[in-house]
Amino acid sequence: MIEKIVIIAFLVESIVLHEMAHGFVALLFGDHTAERQGRITLNPIPHIDPVWTIAIPVVAFFISSGTFVIGGAKPVPVNPSNYRRPVLGDICVSAAGIAVNFLIAVIMILLLNIVHTVSGNLTGSVIATVFLRVALLNIVLAMFNLIPIPPLDGSHLFKYLLPLGLRGPYEKLGRSGAGFIILILAINVPGVWNIFRTMFYWVGDFLLSNLIFL
Repeated sequence: MIEKIVIIAFLVESIVLHEMAHGFVALLFGDHTAERQGRITLNPIPHIDPVWTIAIPVVAFFISSGTFVIGGAKPVPVNPSNYRRPVLGDICVSAAGIAVNFLIAVIMILLLNIVHTVSGNLTGSVIATVFLRVALLNIVLAMFNLIPIPPLDGSHLFKYLLPLGLRGPYEKLGRSGAGFIILILAINVPGVWNIFRTMFYWVGDFLLSNLIFL
């Protein structure tokens, strides 16, 4: 039980770091909105959304026995019109949270290697289990956010691949909330969800096989 509590604590802070990264990179590009609202902080309280940060991740975590989770936090407020370079700023701000989740996964895997080097045996190791689960869950969070359906981060990257005439309607899809409905429906379609899950685990297997030297 303690092991799961520790993993959930790491998971919540991973989500916080994801959102904090958006605000920090926005600040680098000249937008102070997140800074003024106190969102560039490791304190999880300003970032917490009762449903997406607590309820959904915890339920998904326990249902999957700690192997899968989705979740999020309150979106960090940013104003792209304040970016010194609007297009590059939008791309970098959107990619920042995803990059942080991948970075956390890599750090956890490297720590796992250190534990193995020091102890020589990971069998039954709670620390090793925590590092491995946190790594996998951050990979899932990063991949989930790459899905190009508004309002996920991937949609902000995908829109620049669209013809100019389609970008406006695509952005309206996110603002209207229709993208969120499409996302929920897609997750509940077995065939679509199997594609997403295969992608999640393929990336996870790739990182684990290339970074774990056991």
